[in-house]
Amino acid sequence: MSGASQSRDERSEATADRPDPAAETTEQPDLPAHTTDRPDPPPTTAERPEPATPIPGAPTDTGPATSAATAGKAGRVGWGIPSSAIVTAPNAISLGRLLLMPVCAWLLASQHYASGLVLTTAVGATDWVDGWLARRIGQVSRVGQLLDPLADRLLIASVAVALLIRGVLPWPALVLLVGRDLILLAGWPILSRRGVRPPDVVWIGKAATFDLLIALPLLVMGETTWVVATVAHALGLVLLWLGVVMYYVAGAVYVRMAVEGLARRERAGT
Repeated sequence: MSGASQSRDERSEATADRPDPAAETTEQPDLPAHTTDRPDPPPTTAERPEPATPIPGAPTDTGPATSAATAGKAGRVGWGIPSSAIVTAPNAISLGRLLLMPVCAWLLASQHYASGLVLTTAVGATDWVDGWLARRIGQVSRVGQLLDPLADRLLIASVAVALLIRGVLPWPALVLLVGRDLILLAGWPILSRRGVRPPDVVWIGKAATFDLLIALPLLVMGETTWVVATVAHALGLVLLWLGVVMYYVAGAVYVRMAVEGLARRERAGT
């Protein structure tokens, strides 16, 4: 028995002297000092700073090309953005055309054909001046957009009435010209109540006005004793009826534009 006990004691001492594998695994040597100086990893998407939100209306520097384009647009302010201004040079020209309209009619109705022809031609020639000047100097206005075509309509109507009085203009032409304008004018209150702006002048309307502003002076010239009076009268009649046709084509375009504007207004309201 004593021998067996002695053998167990020797095995226990041998096991106690054997090194512990777990202790060897957990005890790691110290790393060199330079391994702790590694650069930090790049920030993730969530850690990156958000770009600064631009303040509305604040100027931004996006390069010379964009800056030049912006400056070009700024220099054209007023070209296509009508203002609420009333006292402008283009509006003064349109007003002057309105004031001279009765003078033209009186001169023609009283058979002062020479002076009436000169004044009517001069007043009609200013039709394009006010629009060109408004775009040129950046003074396009709502008042001007209404005053310019109104002055044209009234000039044509007044001269036509004066020529009808003298027996120069055929009465059916006068009825057709004035009747179309009265129909369009009657539609303006309807558009205003629905919050729809009157249609802008289209090219066929401008062409019709230009044609009539040539036809009426030619008819006046046909009443003079000039050598070209007969040719002027014949050419004036041709242009007159051509202008009436274009007048109604333009009127149909304006009606279509007005109907489309009312339809858009109705859809927006629903």
